[in-house]
Amino acid sequence: MWNHAVEMSLLAIMKIVRRKREVLHFESSAIDRSKRILLMTTTAIGDTMFSTPAIRAVKETYPEKEVHVLCHIRNSALLRENPYIDRLFFFRGKRKGIFSLCKSLKKQHYDMVIILHGNDPECIPLAWSTNAPCLIGSGTSPFAFLLSRAVTFEDETRHAIEKRLDMVRVIGANTRNKKMDLFLSPKWEEKAEGILQSRFPDGLGPLIGMHPTGTGRYKWWPSEYFCVLADKLLSRYNARFIIFSSCQEATVVRSIGSQLGNRVLLADGRFDLAETASLIRRCNLFIANDSGPMHMALALGVPTLALIGADSPKRIGPYLAEKAAYIYKKEQVCDLLHCLNQRCPDNRCMKIIYPEEVFRIVADQFAEELKGVSKTVPT
Repeated sequence: MWNHAVEMSLLAIMKIVRRKREVLHFESSAIDRSKRILLMTTTAIGDTMFSTPAIRAVKETYPEKEVHVLCHIRNSALLRENPYIDRLFFFRGKRKGIFSLCKSLKKQHYDMVIILHGNDPECIPLAWSTNAPCLIGSGTSPFAFLLSRAVTFEDETRHAIEKRLDMVRVIGANTRNKKMDLFLSPKWEEKAEGILQSRFPDGLGPLIGMHPTGTGRYKWWPSEYFCVLADKLLSRYNARFIIFSSCQEATVVRSIGSQLGNRVLLADGRFDLAETASLIRRCNLFIANDSGPMHMALALGVPTLALIGADSPKRIGPYLAEKAAYIYKKEQVCDLLHCLNQRCPDNRCMKIIYPEEVFRIVADQFAEELKGVSKTVPT
């Protein structure tokens, strides 16, 4: 109720402000006059990963232009080493430093702002506050009247990567490589190696990463299923495990790891995002719910098995990944077209993905990855 009231108030304010400043309709020649471009991707980990091909597309197509990116502060490690970004700015939330951020962005004198992904009500008004003459963003937003070019999509299942690329295709940017990017610093790699050597001094057995939690319990595969699967993988492959979660979800992780003895490293929120990414990169296989770490694994080229429930894998699943698979059964048990909310009373779509089926796919499709010992990471 409160959020709706805030959105309605801001909407009324922006309609008044809109009358005082002309919205320039987009013309293709605008990119020729542009020297500095801001790309905005201010939401979750997965959304940030989906934006990386579009970021690369702009820099590859227009290497002479300055490409700045605004991302959420908690996701900064995902973009800090990205060579296609000339400068990073950080969004800290709707009520945290928003006015100082507006001031900093305005000083950059952007010629163009492209909103790859952001939430209402703050995203388009934030782009508007930069005073950039050209704004490109989603046509489904109630604030779309502030945009120079509003982009809409007829296909709801169009992959999120393609949707973000569509945003930059408006200015003629594109890339042949549509895979997600995640660049890691050598110091992160060294730290991850030290963590693993300390926990697994013998280094024997393939390393399997698991992420059994994530945002929204309706997306979770049952923890007892992860327990059964981990036991099977331990018996068949003598595997070592890293089980990732936040500290708030540590109880779930410990219930899965309790049966694995010295063959498991429980992350439970102890590692920051950079360390987490470096640890994921060392995994021979990553098994996860639809979550940020799952998309990080795909971006890092780690063999990945995704367990997908509420959302469509056509929209958020592995895309052009060389070694990845997913299991999706929602259409068999639920006819709700839109269930992407945490009010789902019973995630049947996840409960009918049984451990035996997941184990069979691992054995059939990822046997080569699990034959050896620890994965070597090139320096």
